[in-house]
Amino acid sequence: MLGRMLSHYEILEKLGEGGMGVVWRARDTRLNRIVAIKTLPADKLADEGRKRRFIHEAQAASALNHPNIVTIHEIASEDGTDFLVMEYVDGKTLGQLIPRRGMRLDELLRYAIQTADGLAKAHAAGIVHRDLKPGNIMVTGEGRVKLLDFGLAKLTEPVQPDEDSRTRTIQPDTEDGAIVGTAAYMSPEQAESKPVDARSDIFSFGAVLYEMATGTRAFQGDSKLSTLSAVLRENPKPPSQIVADVPRELERIIARCLRKDPARRFQAMPDLKVALEELKEESDSGTAEMAAGKAAAPASRTRSKMLLTVAAIVVLAAGGAAWLLLHPAAKPLPPMRSVPLTTYAGSELHPTFSPDGSQVAFQWNGEKQDNWDIYVKLVEGGAPLRLTTNPDVDRSPAWSPDGRQIAFIRNAGLYSISPLGGTERKLTEVHAHGPSWTPDSQWLLFSSAQNDDTLHSIFRLSMSTGELLKVTSPPPQTNPGDGDLDSAVSPDGQTLAFTRWVGTVGDIYVQPLAGGPARRLTKGSQQLGGLTWINNREIVFCRGVFGVGSTWRVASDGKSEPEPVPGVLDGARDPAIAYPPKGPVRLAYARSVSDYNIWRMEIAIEAGGHVRNVTEPAAVIASTRADISPQFSQDGKRIAFASDRDGFREIWVSASDGSNPVQLTTLKSQRCGTPNWSPDGRQIVFDSLSSGNNDIWIVGSEGGSPKRITTEPSDDARPSWSHDGRWIYFRSDRSGSQQIWKMPSSEPYKPAVQVTRNGGFEAKDSMDGKLLYYVKASPGLWSMPVEGGDETPLDQPVMAGNWAVAENGVYYLDLRHRLPDGGVPIQCFSFATRKPVQVGVVHKVQSGSTPNFAVTQDGRWIAWAQIDHQDSDLMLIENFR
Repeated sequence: MLGRMLSHYEILEKLGEGGMGVVWRARDTRLNRIVAIKTLPADKLADEGRKRRFIHEAQAASALNHPNIVTIHEIASEDGTDFLVMEYVDGKTLGQLIPRRGMRLDELLRYAIQTADGLAKAHAAGIVHRDLKPGNIMVTGEGRVKLLDFGLAKLTEPVQPDEDSRTRTIQPDTEDGAIVGTAAYMSPEQAESKPVDARSDIFSFGAVLYEMATGTRAFQGDSKLSTLSAVLRENPKPPSQIVADVPRELERIIARCLRKDPARRFQAMPDLKVALEELKEESDSGTAEMAAGKAAAPASRTRSKMLLTVAAIVVLAAGGAAWLLLHPAAKPLPPMRSVPLTTYAGSELHPTFSPDGSQVAFQWNGEKQDNWDIYVKLVEGGAPLRLTTNPDVDRSPAWSPDGRQIAFIRNAGLYSISPLGGTERKLTEVHAHGPSWTPDSQWLLFSSAQNDDTLHSIFRLSMSTGELLKVTSPPPQTNPGDGDLDSAVSPDGQTLAFTRWVGTVGDIYVQPLAGGPARRLTKGSQQLGGLTWINNREIVFCRGVFGVGSTWRVASDGKSEPEPVPGVLDGARDPAIAYPPKGPVRLAYARSVSDYNIWRMEIAIEAGGHVRNVTEPAAVIASTRADISPQFSQDGKRIAFASDRDGFREIWVSASDGSNPVQLTTLKSQRCGTPNWSPDGRQIVFDSLSSGNNDIWIVGSEGGSPKRITTEPSDDARPSWSHDGRWIYFRSDRSGSQQIWKMPSSEPYKPAVQVTRNGGFEAKDSMDGKLLYYVKASPGLWSMPVEGGDETPLDQPVMAGNWAVAENGVYYLDLRHRLPDGGVPIQCFSFATRKPVQVGVVHKVQSGSTPNFAVTQDGRWIAWAQIDHQDSDLMLIENFR
């Protein structure tokens, strides 16, 4: 091959060789640049199915534009030679750089953080490396990390692996050693040929960190089988027993990465990256604690500097010792960091502290995830005590300030129970939400609506007399379900904080507990996930509970903007504060991890109304983050969707089979959502909080700068394009209640016109443009002539976000009538028969108005978003301030 031309690439030098092929240094004669070319053996690609899989993986990897990932320029074939063209990296592998006794801490963290950053980017795009090891991590002469071989590991997985081939991700160039080396970095689930996700890479990364810290592999044996046995059954020796000056926190990070159970590892690479960055901050400041109990010196300190420091101390000791005794230096406060408070199987939610902060009560669906009950555990550890055993759902515990009882909700009632267990007591029979106590434990506050047609308000219940008083009065709205929800009373008992919801927008309000006007502290928040008082002056609250969530603090006087709380992980909700008599303030919260993916299936409605599944449901848009709100283009060839895979909820587009995903927006706001195609497929309309207000935006379907088209100080959301392309329908509260409005779809954008008068939450017109179908906040489908006229109820239990209009009818998820096995029927309300017919069933879809359903115009393809994995653990910050 030397000196040969491969397409327009001149082969200059052989760089390496393995079972997957040969890597060459080459010159791109067209662009006059040096590249790396990997030629792939013909026997590896003889099977067309495996070749297609390889091409698909290589295409996916080529989309990873990140400074810590080697760029793939091209995949091609010439004269029977299949080859891959990549960025040329002039450097050494991490395996070549790791010393016998491990790396210096500053060097280790510099490379590890870059590696984590690159992996986080890949995982956000739905790509799992599957072969992470020191040999696949390159380091340039300038210290830049480059990850290699994305997308190649899957190629080498045989269709029916035998015991030996299961140990391979790259074919060995010798019988021993290379196989063992690869096996030494496998996760247990990969070694057992089980399905893997991003947490498999986290295990492999832990094995790499272990080797970087100690110079020794975490798992090794005399043969490949003994190495795999160690991966599956053994825990490596703590790094500090090999290298004495390993920081305690690094040891903890490595141990958590290497847990056999994926559910007990770090659940996402960004969290692991944050942990490493915080350790770097401690190391740079000299406050990192060694596993042996000493503080680490700053990494930049050299031996000569240490000797000079010792000499200076000797000279100044006599005069300085007395001064130091009289004026001790303030110890630097450690950074706020979240650590697991619970790591049980299933989901733990709604933590609430005992008054002394030593215990926490919470709701948990149990080891088998079969029933929600109330539990109590010591913060310092130990097994939880189960307080309730009723087969109904017990939720939202609230520990009274006097420590005597824990209030909780069960069905249509408020109950209390002793923290030690025993008999429950029913306090009142109401549909309650978010209980909380006054500081004197004399009143219990909660949110409730008197019936389905009224708004939620905050009430308080007297523990001595049973008296029930209404505390808040939300402004009149036409949408049942809106109003005031979560509540918390300030420590001095004077001020009530609560969330007020109007449509999909919720904000934090405060008002005197004794009564008085409410004052708004935040603007245009969404997906609020609880609040609590830090002191009499500040409130901490969570917003965004779909994995992109963050935690904020805001002054109760409303004179400053909310500020983010450091140390809290994404997906936070249900914050709780404790003030132990001794020790620092504690903050606990639930951290929810939900993996939303978009599924698709093809159906056919045959003569006589018989429905046939042409294809089985399959996930077409999947990542480790939330992929939601699918919408087909009018030709059915593309899907627009919302995803937070880059850390923010943005608008994306892919082919209808999920291939070639492209991010359209980078507004980096709290949320972008509800994408909808223009009839010609050239533009996408969506709503976003990027301006600080919920507004309607437009972006080109091929990219470009998004343009905001509504500017009213109102909640404008859920846009859809009319089928003639002239109008954009959307929901707005600018008239004082939630109604359907429309505005011209082209510039100059003329003022919007109100369409409905009796309520409306989401609208879509018919294919012929004659009728407008819309859903009111209370479940139900309505229609009216597009040109105006009387509205007609269609008596279909359609909920916002879960329906679509096709040529033959209105399709919807019948969330009100789940099947005995929990499945949700897909109904088609036929325009011809005026009756619904069931056309399919989906599972794992949860109730809610978040858009998650789409149908092609011909009714052939159905897409929906579902939760494929969800759990929640309680997290703790010990030194909150």
